[in-house]
Amino acid sequence: MALAYHSFQIQDKALFQRYMRNTGRVCEHTFANLFAWQQSFDSKWAEVEDRLIVRLLIADPDESFKYLILPDVRTPYLSVILQQIREDAGNMPYNLVRMSDEDKHYLEGLFPDAFMYDNPRDSMDYVYDVVNFQTFKGRKLAAKRNHVNKFKSLYSYHYEELTPDLFNECLQLEQRWRVAQHDDSAWLEAEERAIRVLFDYYQDLDLIGGALFVDDNLAAFTLGSPISNHVFDIHIEKADVCYEGAFPMMSHLFAQHLPPQYQYINREEDLGLPGLRKSKLSYHPLRLESKFSASPLDDDLRGIIRLWQDCFHDDEAFVHTVLSRYYDKSRVFVRRAGNRIVSQCLLIPCDSMVGRIGYLYAIATAEECRGQGLAEQVTKEAIAYAQDHKMSAVALIPADERLRHYYARFGFEAHPFPIRFESDCDLGTGDATKDYPLFLKLQDVSFPEGELVCVPER
Repeated sequence: MALAYHSFQIQDKALFQRYMRNTGRVCEHTFANLFAWQQSFDSKWAEVEDRLIVRLLIADPDESFKYLILPDVRTPYLSVILQQIREDAGNMPYNLVRMSDEDKHYLEGLFPDAFMYDNPRDSMDYVYDVVNFQTFKGRKLAAKRNHVNKFKSLYSYHYEELTPDLFNECLQLEQRWRVAQHDDSAWLEAEERAIRVLFDYYQDLDLIGGALFVDDNLAAFTLGSPISNHVFDIHIEKADVCYEGAFPMMSHLFAQHLPPQYQYINREEDLGLPGLRKSKLSYHPLRLESKFSASPLDDDLRGIIRLWQDCFHDDEAFVHTVLSRYYDKSRVFVRRAGNRIVSQCLLIPCDSMVGRIGYLYAIATAEECRGQGLAEQVTKEAIAYAQDHKMSAVALIPADERLRHYYARFGFEAHPFPIRFESDCDLGTGDATKDYPLFLKLQDVSFPEGELVCVPER
C-alpha cells in the first residue's frame, strides 16, 4: 500500500506532539521546524503503524529522499515501515536520517549488513546548559562575559518579549543582517521564508521569543520552541552587527527569560560553515547531538566495502562514512571475478584552486588477483572519466613510496606540497605529513606553491 502523505497543516501539531511524547532530541523533532521549512524541502508526512514518517526531498546533485522516523526507529513494526519506505522511494536514492546512536544500534541489530552509516559533523546539534548562558561565568566563557559587559557599557538597552507588533521590524533587521553577510544564497532565502512562516503562525506554534533594543532601535531578536520538557530549541537568532556584542547579549537575556523548566538550550547545527562553527563552539557546548543517517547497501557496495577492508584494514565506520558521502556508482571503476569485485578505484571530484580535479581513492586489488593488470585497467578508466568530464587534473596519494614509480607509467608526477581536504573524514594517508600527492594534468594548469586545498564534492 502506498504511503498516504499529507502536507503540514497547523492543526497537525497536536498529532506530532502526541507521537513525540516530549522525548524530542534534535531540532528536527520540533513541529515548528518541520512546519516552517516544509516548502524548502518539499516535506510531507504519513502515519504508518505506530510511527510518523516525514519525507524530505533534498535537491543535491542527485536528488534523494530523506526519511525521518518519529519518534525513533525502535518499534516492532520497523520491518513493515522500511518496506513501505523502499516502495515509496522506488528508483530514487534514499536515506534514513536524524537517528540517535541507540537507533543506529537497533537498526544494525535487526538488519546486519543492510545499511551503511554516517554521523555527519555538519548536522550535529549544539546543546548547552541554560545556566551558562544566563551567567557566562567561568574562564571558558570569559570572552562572552566581556562582550556582554562591553555592550552594557556602550548602549542604553532594554529587553522585551517578542510579540507580533515587532515582526516587521524583525524582518527589516534580518534584511540588514543578510546585507552585512554579503550572501544572497538560496539557503538564506529559504531561511527568510521559514522566518515568515514562524511569524505568521507564532501563537499557534507556541513559540517563545525575545527582542533586544538599543534606545528605540531593534538590535536583535530570537525565537524558538521546546524539543522536550527540559530542552528548548533556538530556531532563529539575528542581530544588527553594528551593535558590538549584540549576539551574546541577546542569547544572555533570552536565557534569563526562559521558563525555568528548561535546563538545556539546543542551538541547532552549523551546516559546515566555518564562521558559524567557530561561533557555536565559542559558547562551549555541553555536547554535540549525533544525527546518524543510514543508506541501503546493495551487492556492489558490499563488495567494495569487503575489498576495501581486506586491503587497507580500515575501520568499518570510516569506510561507511566515506562511501555515504562520496560514493557515486558512475564514479567507481571495478573488475570482477564472477560476482565478486576484485579490483576497484573510486573517483571523488574536488573543487580546488586549479579547477575541478578527480581524486583517485581506495585503489585496491584482491591479493590473489594481483599481477593481472587489473589496477591499471580501473585507473585508466578513472582517468578517462576525468577527461570526459573536463577535469583539470587527476590526483592520488600512493599508499607507499614504491607505488610512486608504478603510477609514473600513467604520467603522474610528484607535487612538492601536501594536499589538504576540507572534510571531517581523512581522505589522505592518516598522516598529514605524508599526504604528498601525485598529479596527472589533463589541462594546461599551473599549481600554486604551498598546500593545495581540495573540497570534495558530496
